[in-house]
Amino acid sequence: MKTLTLKEIAEVLNGNLIGDPSIEITGINGIMEAQQGDITFLANPKYKEHLPLCQASAVLVGKDVAVEGVTLIQVDNPRMAYGKVILLMHPPKQETAGISDDAYIAGSATIGENCTVYPGVYISEGVSLGNNTVVYPGVFIGENVQIGNDCLIHANVTINRGCIIGHRALLNSGCVIGSEGFGFERDKDGDPHKKVPQVGIVIIEDDVEIGALCAIDRGSIKATVIRRGTKFDNLVHVAHNCQIGEDNLIMAQVCLAGSVKTGKNVWMAGQVGCNDHLQVAENAKFLGKTGITQNIEEAGMFAGFPARPFADWQKGSAMFYKTDEQRKKLSALERRVKDIEAKLGVEE
Repeated sequence: MKTLTLKEIAEVLNGNLIGDPSIEITGINGIMEAQQGDITFLANPKYKEHLPLCQASAVLVGKDVAVEGVTLIQVDNPRMAYGKVILLMHPPKQETAGISDDAYIAGSATIGENCTVYPGVYISEGVSLGNNTVVYPGVFIGENVQIGNDCLIHANVTINRGCIIGHRALLNSGCVIGSEGFGFERDKDGDPHKKVPQVGIVIIEDDVEIGALCAIDRGSIKATVIRRGTKFDNLVHVAHNCQIGEDNLIMAQVCLAGSVKTGKNVWMAGQVGCNDHLQVAENAKFLGKTGITQNIEEAGMFAGFPARPFADWQKGSAMFYKTDEQRKKLSALERRVKDIEAKLGVEE
């Protein structure tokens, strides 16, 4: 971890420093855990009255936050600035460009300038690897795969034949790009399932990040597509022919069945599931464990199974937890009605 002065940090962040610029920062920590020498951040300005209790040497805050006696760096977005400070103090590993003698590279493969290829990498015929791309040990790259510039492919990634990956992609360990889609058919119930060949590819556009142990199936005939800027958490499954829009955030254990199409800026929390052949509108957001069973045609927050607008889900959840109370009240009313009917001599 590098040691930086507050002056150096404020200059990189283009922030307004309130305090001693010569203070040295040797660590980064959360606001409750931070000690002298640490820098931290305050994301929600309504908690600024607690800052005098913080032990950090400096706090990243919004432009409108000022607290007497606390060293501050005022920035537009404290959380984003915090991420930049982490990179300043923990700079990425600098790779030494070169191709290991223990990597297999087919004769017809093309390797760009300043690439790093570690031992145990297998690069098949017809592969094109862009400039400055890093490939860690145990990676398999199938025939005719195209990979852009400045990509980082971590250990034990599999990229199957024909797939296309854009610039600045980050593929985390163990993910599989172009796994065979789940396609089976049978003539009638009771007959054995027969495999339907999956002969398409996967296209991953620029600036996409794929988490560890994700599986993205190849298209059945054409392509499964992950659009520019989308980020996947770990353990995400995308079935064949899906079209994932730009700047989506897809979190852990999300499962998208075949031919799902999402718009821009879609957000899916953990364990969201989506049925096949559905379309999801731009700017739709889904809470964890939401089940998408029909097209989502408008932006908004959704939750529950089946997915419904968040406000409706809240009301339904509130009623669910009152079910027992309502049952008891109903039973009491039924008894009272029967008592009244008995007194009036009303026969059933």
